[in-house]
Amino acid sequence: MASLLLSRAVLDRLLALGGAVVIVVEFLTLDASPFHIPVIALGALMVYLGLWRLTGRLIYKRVNKPLRADVNHFISLVRQLSAQKSGGDAKRIAESEVALREMLDRIIAAA
Repeated sequence: MASLLLSRAVLDRLLALGGAVVIVVEFLTLDASPFHIPVIALGALMVYLGLWRLTGRLIYKRVNKPLRADVNHFISLVRQLSAQKSGGDAKRIAESEVALREMLDRIIAAA
């Protein structure tokens, strides 16, 4: 997984650098081309996508979306349990703990 994240970071940097190169080359070769502005806009878009790290979100598919949804629900249940522990209602705390255990079993089964 770490190599995938590293490759996304490298891809983002390369895209930003590539966009900068496109812009610089276009300015260095100033000619009366009608494509001057669209090429600079394309370079600016490449820089924008690279700097905001959007390449990984646009290219790579999200895998196992149900697992991600279950983990997000688990986190909300943990927050709910934490809030209930400060309130002190034993019945709600027990219900939340049961729901957490069930969600944890679902996450383990999905993974």
